[in-house]
Amino acid sequence: MWSTGWRAVALLATVHTLAFFHRTLATLLAEPIRIEFGLGDTLIGLLIGAAFSISYVIAALPLGHLADHGDRFRLLGILVACWSVLTSLAAAASTFAMLLLLRIVSAGAMSGITPAAGSLLAERYPGRKLAKPMGVYASGIYFGVGGSMLIGGALAAWVDPFASFALGPLPALSGWKIIYLFAGLPGLVVAAVLLSQADHIRSARRPQPYQPLKPVFAFLFARPTNYLRVMLAMTMLVFVATAVGSWLPAMLLRKHGWAIDEIGLWTGAITIAAGLLGTLGSGFVVDQISRLTRTAKPQVVLLMATAVLSAPVAVALPLVSSPFICLALFFARALLGGIIVSVGYAILLNLAPTPQRARLMAVAGITLNLIGGALAPVAVALVTDFVFADPFKLPLSMALVTACGSLAALIILLPGARTLLSPDSPPS
Repeated sequence: MWSTGWRAVALLATVHTLAFFHRTLATLLAEPIRIEFGLGDTLIGLLIGAAFSISYVIAALPLGHLADHGDRFRLLGILVACWSVLTSLAAAASTFAMLLLLRIVSAGAMSGITPAAGSLLAERYPGRKLAKPMGVYASGIYFGVGGSMLIGGALAAWVDPFASFALGPLPALSGWKIIYLFAGLPGLVVAAVLLSQADHIRSARRPQPYQPLKPVFAFLFARPTNYLRVMLAMTMLVFVATAVGSWLPAMLLRKHGWAIDEIGLWTGAITIAAGLLGTLGSGFVVDQISRLTRTAKPQVVLLMATAVLSAPVAVALPLVSSPFICLALFFARALLGGIIVSVGYAILLNLAPTPQRARLMAVAGITLNLIGGALAPVAVALVTDFVFADPFKLPLSMALVTACGSLAALIILLPGARTLLSPDSPPS
C-alpha cells in the first residue's frame, strides 16, 4: 500500500508534481498561444495566473472541509483525474475563452491538493519531524515546473508549437495543442493509484462531527497573529517567485532570442536541480540551525534568512545583460524559493490546530494563489502594456514588480520576528 510511511510522502509529492506540471505548460507555451489568438501580454498574464484565482477561491474551502472530514486519498484521486482530463481537453479549445474556462475549472480541482496532502503529512510527522517530508512534498513544485519545461521543451523540438499538424481524419491541431493533449494522460494513472488507497488514520478514528468555519477564522485572527503573518509573508514571496517564473521564458525569447526548446531545457533543468536542493536540503539546514543556535524555532530563522537573501536576486535577474548570468541568478532564486516553500508550509501546518488544519491550509492556498500566484503575472503584464507600452520592456516590468513584492514580504515578516521566535507560541 502507498498510504503509509515514506511511500505516502512519495505519492503525495507525485500529485504535487503533476499539478505544477499541468499548471506550468501555459508559461512555456505562452508565445504560440498569444500569437494564435492575437492576444496582448495582459490576457496572457490572465491565463497564466489570474485564471486560477476564480475557481480556486470558490473551491478551496469546500475541498478543505471535505479533507478535514472525509477520505483524503479518494478526494485526491478524483481531483487528479478531473484536472488531467481538462488538461487534455485544452487541445480542443478553438477560442481563448474556451482555453481560459478549462484552466479555471482545472484550478478548482488543484485547490484541494495541499489541504488534503498537508493534513495527511502533518498527522504522520508531527512537530519538527515534518520538515523533511514537507521538503519532499514541496519538491513536487520544482519537479512539476522543471519537468513541464523539460518535457514541454523536448516536445516543442519534436512538434513545433507555432505550426499546425494533421492527425489522420481529425482537424489540424496547433503544435502547442498536441503538447496539451499528451500532457494530461499520466495523471489518470496516478489517479487510479490514489483511488486504490485507504485513509487509515482517518478511518481508525470515530467519525468526527462536521465543524463550522467560525473556529478557522477565529484562529486565523487570534493574537498573536503568527499564522496570518507567516501566511501573508509567504504570499508575497510566492508573488515574487511567480513574477519571475511566469515571465522568464518570454523574457529569454524577447531579450535574448532563445528558442522555446532551448528555454525549456535550461529553465527546466535549473528549476529541478535548484528546487530540489532547496526543498530536500531544507530539513538538513533546519537541523543544523537548531544544533548551532539552540533556537526553538529553527524553521522561522531559516524562513527569515531566505526571505532577505532572495530579494536582491529576484530584482537583478531580469536586468543583467548576459543570459547565462540571468540563469545563474535564476538558480539561486529557485534554490531559495525551495527553502521558503518547504519551511513555510511546515511552519503553517505546525501552527494550525488539527481539527481545522486542512481548512486553514485551504485559506493559505487561497491567499497564496490569489495574490501570489494569480496577481503576479498580471501585474508584470500590466506594467509592460500600460506603463512602458513596449513588450521588449518586459525585463524592467519584472524588476519593478519583484522589487515591490520583496519589500512587502520583508515588511510583513521581519517586524514579527520576536513573536514568531518566542517559545510561548506553538512550536514550529
